[in-house]
Amino acid sequence: MAVFQNPGNPAAPAGGPAPKPERACGTTLNRLHCFEVVVEESGFKRATARLHITQPALSYQIKQLEEELGAQLFYRRPGGVSPTEAGRLLFQHARQVSAAVRQAQRAIKELSEGAAGEVRIGTVNSVGIYFLPQLLLTMRAGYPATRPTVLYREADDIVDTLLSNQVDLAILADPRVDRRLRYETLFEERVSLVSGRTHPFYGSPTIRPKRLRGVQFVALSPQTPTGALIASYLDRLGVAVEPVLSTENVETVKRMVQIGMGVAFLPDMVTERDVVTDAQPEGRLGRSLVDPPLTRRIVLVTWNEFPASRAVAAFIDELRRQSRSWPGSDAKHNG
Repeated sequence: MAVFQNPGNPAAPAGGPAPKPERACGTTLNRLHCFEVVVEESGFKRATARLHITQPALSYQIKQLEEELGAQLFYRRPGGVSPTEAGRLLFQHARQVSAAVRQAQRAIKELSEGAAGEVRIGTVNSVGIYFLPQLLLTMRAGYPATRPTVLYREADDIVDTLLSNQVDLAILADPRVDRRLRYETLFEERVSLVSGRTHPFYGSPTIRPKRLRGVQFVALSPQTPTGALIASYLDRLGVAVEPVLSTENVETVKRMVQIGMGVAFLPDMVTERDVVTDAQPEGRLGRSLVDPPLTRRIVLVTWNEFPASRAVAAFIDELRRQSRSWPGSDAKHNG
């Protein structure tokens, strides 16, 4: 929430009437801010505590805003208020105004500070846990004044948080497309068949699709973009799967495969430290290729409505640099 000067009844200049609200510097921003807080707090009493103003002053601001717009913004009810249809519409726009003010404040501050400040990243577990740590470490070393924060949600929810300006950027796998957003493929990553040490597939570098029929699968839920990609791939191969377990958690899938519950398709970044290699003989998973191979796209999603801060721009530059050198990646920058 952007922070504005505490609102109140505009003072009349000496020797003349009070200025009209729409011409008084800052009053419209203040009133929108007051309105936004009332909606978020579902009432005037809680909003006054948050705004540190009196209830009469707050009521005045809302009344003036309603008169300016020519619409009732709230329904009064016992225990609080709720926005009217006009109020709900205004709330959406008020949040965008607040976001623009925050962005302006941050941009002006960074004129003297360089790449400094918060970088809000939205992502999903299968990307954030395995891909982000090295990037965050590099950012800490190169840009110590930046403050990355990472929000984990389901992919569709992350897109919504980006649209509502709760995050500055998103790093997702094969996200849904929204025309208001900009998409840049960072790299393509292989999604491989993995099996535990006791499974017949273990140690086989390649597996023919027909051998997958009738095999016990542990599935990444098709409610996730990567899970949906895997389900579509198996369908194209003509492999009908009734998983013994389906979950949205990649770590659960990996663990179930390790203990012999079945095989699974998992992104290579998820299993990189678990696959047996000459350098890693203690690994508990075998990785096999299936022809044709399955890949997923790791995508940077941004919103062009507001320009990136210097801190966000520095993060994106480092993100692209790491993507080009990510093990097994096929970097394909589109922007």
